Amino acid sequence: MAEYLPLSQTEDSEKQTSSHPSLIPIKTNEALESVASYGLLPNMTFYLMRDYRMDITTTQNLLFFWSAATNFLPIVGAVVADSYLGRFLTIGLGSIFSFLVYN
Repeated sequence: MAEYLPLSQTEDSEKQTSSHPSLIPIKTNEALESVASYGLLPNMTFYLMRDYRMDITTTQNLLFFWSAATNFLPIVGAVVADSYLGRFLTIGLGSIFSFLVYN
């Protein structure tokens, strides 16, 4: 008669990992990005009120629309990249535009 082991003690369960290996860097990047975004908002509010002489309502509305746009436009970019441009052309154009903007 064969002895049956619980599922947790089989050899196959030792080979399986609980999550994807690149999940930790992706989640860390997202967390640090949100921390940077929340840290930027008070400084941007102060800057717009001091240098551009905006009132608090206009400043907060502007920052709200800016946050909404920066959170929504990656979805539009992903649809355009997947549907029309393809992976390599998108990476190439992104690299060229990044180089032109930062230099």
